[in-house]
Amino acid sequence: MLPTTRRRLLQLDYLMALSEWKKMTDKFYQVLAAIGDRKPEMLFSDLTLEQLNKEFVKPYMRGQTFFAGPSVINPLELSRIQIIETPVKEAEARDKVSQDSVAEIAEFNRTSEIMTFSIGRGYDPEDIVEAGVDVTPTYIRGGPGSSKSLLGLSKSAAIWVLGIVTTVLTAGLIKFLGWV
Repeated sequence: MLPTTRRRLLQLDYLMALSEWKKMTDKFYQVLAAIGDRKPEMLFSDLTLEQLNKEFVKPYMRGQTFFAGPSVINPLELSRIQIIETPVKEAEARDKVSQDSVAEIAEFNRTSEIMTFSIGRGYDPEDIVEAGVDVTPTYIRGGPGSSKSLLGLSKSAAIWVLGIVTTVLTAGLIKFLGWV
């Protein structure tokens, strides 16, 4: 049997390794959208897949308004949407873009006869696109409200209503023809 302190250290090592593994397997989702003619802005950042579906994808596909921070967003007003999957949180991803950009500028200035003065990229919310993968087509298939059908109902509710209407009409027809 291991002494208590040694066992605790092994448990802590295990928990730290598990935490690091979880960080590596976590994916974060950032939602950028342009409302009307405005430039794209960050609606959501650092969402899990479950949060992405609950807070953005489902309301968008149903054509329902949703909250993005303090704002109420009507999905019909969105002109361009991007869902970006990143391996790290948004701030860390944009810091990496910024560091890479500064390194590119420094390399350019070192090897070129022309001197460039720039703060680089990674400071605007839309720069997150450079830090991840655009997965929009994976989650958004169609425009806002595209998961609705008959009378604005969901497809399953529309099928249910259509079944009831068909049954009532069939019963009325049978009664009218005198078959009952």
